[in-house]
Amino acid sequence: MSNKKPSGQQPDPASRRQQLRLEQERAAKEAKVRRIISFAALGVLGLAVIGGIVWAVMSMGALTANKPTAAGSVNATYTVVAGDPKAPVVVDIYQDYMCPYCGEFDRVNAADLEALATAGQAQIRLHPMNFLDGASQGTKYSTRAANALVTVAKAEPDKMLAFNTALYTDQPAENTTGLSDAQIAERAKAVGVSDATIATFTQLSNADFVNNTTKAAFADGIESTPTILINGTAFNSKAIYTAGALRQAVEAAAKG
Repeated sequence: MSNKKPSGQQPDPASRRQQLRLEQERAAKEAKVRRIISFAALGVLGLAVIGGIVWAVMSMGALTANKPTAAGSVNATYTVVAGDPKAPVVVDIYQDYMCPYCGEFDRVNAADLEALATAGQAQIRLHPMNFLDGASQGTKYSTRAANALVTVAKAEPDKMLAFNTALYTDQPAENTTGLSDAQIAERAKAVGVSDATIATFTQLSNADFVNNTTKAAFADGIESTPTILINGTAFNSKAIYTAGALRQAVEAAAKG
């Protein structure tokens, strides 16, 4: 016996062609499977994208439909109102409860404002702003006080002007913490606001109203507080601190 390895036989040409044909068929099948998988993946991705778009659109619609609207406006221009809406004169008062000059204005004119509103001579429109929130050591006193005022104006409007004046009585200085929630409640109670209304102050349910009041004031070009308008015209900035001057101006405006 020979230890020489036998040489391999040369492949039959027909067999080789058959093998190539089988390999080509197998490759074609594999390519087809890959295409099917790819298309399926793209289909899933497409459905996911389409589904995502549909979900987003539907969600946006739902958010729009269910988006909480601002708590009932005292009126459409973010003001709180006292007096007859048909009064011949409208007095707009832009104020912030942390503003010392606003307090001075109210202490000089509160009685006249009350009388003008009661007599139907003027509609008093307060614009309670909160741009001085940063001057209350983080307590957001301007917002808390204004929120309480708007709450009273909505629930017990006949107490609104009295409560407004109460908030300016012994007014806290700028850059202090302002009145505490309990102190705001005490002042409301002192002018006859009900316990049920007072109990809602700390919910800050009208804080958005106050924010919008401030934005609206800035949009209208109000640059400082107090700003007083009589029938849309700015009242003399010095006269607002003179007793009787505002009332005289209102009476003159009523006469035309």
